[in-house]
Amino acid sequence: MATMTLEALQNELIRELLDVRDINLLKKVRDLLRHETPGYEVAEPMSVVAEDQEPYMSKEEILANFDQACKELKLNLEGKLELKNAEDLLNEL
Repeated sequence: MATMTLEALQNELIRELLDVRDINLLKKVRDLLRHETPGYEVAEPMSVVAEDQEPYMSKEEILANFDQACKELKLNLEGKLELKNAEDLLNEL
């Protein structure tokens, strides 16, 4: 079995719980977590820091960006411009 990170396992469990439609089963799971697991404590909610909200782009800005993307795509199709692959793009993030 592949090793899962804590966060990945939590996310998987959350997704599974969201699909459960039986309230009694959900209550049993909650009780199991709260009472039957030695040393279980509900974690304090994580504080969320508000990020500066970026202003919306205007229609003109969106169209200009779209136009630029189309021009770059055309240059790529003509072999005049090499675009970044998805892996390189993700590595920049």
